[in-house]
Amino acid sequence: MYEWLEAAKVCLSLFFLSLSSWQDYKKREVSNRIWLLFAPSGLAFSLLQFYFTTNQSFILFMGLSLLVVTGVSLALFYLGLFGGADAKALICLSLALPVYPSYLNPYLNVISPLFSLSILSNAVLFSSVLIFGMVLFNLYRRFRVGEKLFEGLEDEPLWNKILVFVTGFRIDINKLGNSPHLIPLETISRGENGKGIRRLKIFFRLSEDSTQETGSLNDFYEEIEGKIWVTPSLPFLIFITIGFVAALFLGDVLIWLVAQIVNIVYGL
Repeated sequence: MYEWLEAAKVCLSLFFLSLSSWQDYKKREVSNRIWLLFAPSGLAFSLLQFYFTTNQSFILFMGLSLLVVTGVSLALFYLGLFGGADAKALICLSLALPVYPSYLNPYLNVISPLFSLSILSNAVLFSSVLIFGMVLFNLYRRFRVGEKLFEGLEDEPLWNKILVFVTGFRIDINKLGNSPHLIPLETISRGENGKGIRRLKIFFRLSEDSTQETGSLNDFYEEIEGKIWVTPSLPFLIFITIGFVAALFLGDVLIWLVAQIVNIVYGL
């Protein structure tokens, strides 16, 4: 009877997610005005839905969703795995759509009781597809082109090389510039002999400013011989938006895939 309220919340969420994703892609910065509008409007629509339906479980799930999603988002943020805008987006979604819209039916028939968690799991799954692309690209560069991927980094531990192999690729340093779309996976410092010492940078916070690292790398341009490891800095908000749409029409893709794998294993 009040499906129009849920439809309005879906449209509202898609609008703010699309706007924030565009800002994040273009500027790597999202205006707080978006969240200051998204959060109260999403909450208002949810409270209005509760007023009309008087569904006690709905308000319970909204409180639980806000608590769990806020905790997970803040934990990922302080671990450096999440940007501030990503955390704010999920918190706003937990207010606007704490549960899956009742008028829809996910194709995979799998959805988390807390809808925002399905959005997050989808976003993580889709963003991980980039890893396969980078692995294929690096394999091509190594075995088809014959490029020495770790020239100048021979002394780095094997584990570090594996990590950058699956999360990054090499480019000419003159193509890096001050691009916010690429994060250097190398650092360089001056050794006792005056020469630059290169190291792979495995851990970094998503909120770090990559332009400072780029500036220091440019100082050693001649010694780097033009090639460095970088990782793409695609805004996770884009994957949250894709995960949101996928959760609406498909369901929780990650949970579904895990269930299929478990069924195959037990069926052997």
